[in-house]
Amino acid sequence: MKRAVIFIFVTFFSLNGFVYSQIMQNSDSIKNCKKAEYLNEDISKYLQKNIKYPISSLQNNIQGDVLLSFVISKEGKLHSLKVVSSPDISLSTSSIVSLNDLSNEWSPCKIAGKPVDKEYLIVFRYRIYINTQPYDYNERVDKLIKKQKIEKALKHINSAIKENLYNFKFYDTRSSIKNMLGDTDGSMKDSEQSKRLQNEIITVVDVVAIGITRVETRTYRR
Repeated sequence: MKRAVIFIFVTFFSLNGFVYSQIMQNSDSIKNCKKAEYLNEDISKYLQKNIKYPISSLQNNIQGDVLLSFVISKEGKLHSLKVVSSPDISLSTSSIVSLNDLSNEWSPCKIAGKPVDKEYLIVFRYRIYINTQPYDYNERVDKLIKKQKIEKALKHINSAIKENLYNFKFYDTRSSIKNMLGDTDGSMKDSEQSKRLQNEIITVVDVVAIGITRVETRTYRR
C-alpha cells in the first residue's frame, strides 16, 4: 500500500534594503545643526550588506523595529549605545553587532560651525514576507493622486506611515496630500516631523526575509 507524505518547507532569502523618539529636537535647533556623518563609507550600504536576520527570530516569526540610540561626540566617536525599543533580544543583538562592526570614525554634528556632542537614533526594520513581497505604497499613492482620488491616497499613506514610522519621505507625501485637501495645519505638522526624522535618525535599515513555501510529496510502501 502506498502512502503519501507531504512536507511543507519555507525557504527564506535575506534581502537587506534601506532609512518618534525621546530625543527629537524642535525645528529651530534643526535649522542651525549640521548632521553627523559616518566617514569611511555609506553607512546604509554597509549595514544593508552585513546585517543578518537571526534564524531563531525567523523560526518564531518575530519581526518589528529595533530602535537604538547613541552619541556622536564632538571628537567624532560613537559611544553610549543603548536599546530604546525592540520586539526581541535576538533582533537587538543582531543590530548591535552590525553597528559595532563600524570603525569609529565620524564627522560630528556642528551647530553654527562648532562641533558638539549629539544623540542620534538608528532604526533596524525587521520584516518577514511569506509567499508575498513588500507592498509598494509609493506606486499606489502616486496612481491615486494622478486619478485625483486624494482621500484614498490619504488612507494609503496613513497605512504606509503606520507600517514605516521612521520613513521621512512618507511624511513629506502626506504633507502634500493634506495640503491638497486644505488641511494646512496637518500638512505643516507632517512637514516638521519629516525634518525632525531626517535630523535625528542616522539611517533606517530594512532587514527583510522573504519566505517561499514549497510542497514536496514522497511515496513509500508499507
